[in-house]
Amino acid sequence: MVTEELLIRNGKKWVVVPQTQIKYIVSENKLCKVVTATHEYLLSTPLQVLEADLPGHVFIKVHRSCIVAWSSITAITDSAIFIDKLELPVSRKILMDIKNRYQKKYY
Repeated sequence: MVTEELLIRNGKKWVVVPQTQIKYIVSENKLCKVVTATHEYLLSTPLQVLEADLPGHVFIKVHRSCIVAWSSITAITDSAIFIDKLELPVSRKILMDIKNRYQKKYY
């Protein structure tokens, strides 16, 4: 089920995080870190479950451990993408998909 926001427990309260604020989600040691411009949240929800809840036209799974918002990608190399100064690994197949998306759009 695709949602427009994620409900994340942050201490004693639940925080509603709109998907438009999410820059990327990375899986680390059985936890997922959801990163926005201003906050980082830890979830015990598996990355695959989060992936199913996020629309494919807004997010892309760039690696088995990372989902990125298309709008957050600031640079592309032959083996990685950048979100601002953060370098994230990309599988070769997904890298081709990313390059093809931008080539179709701008060339």
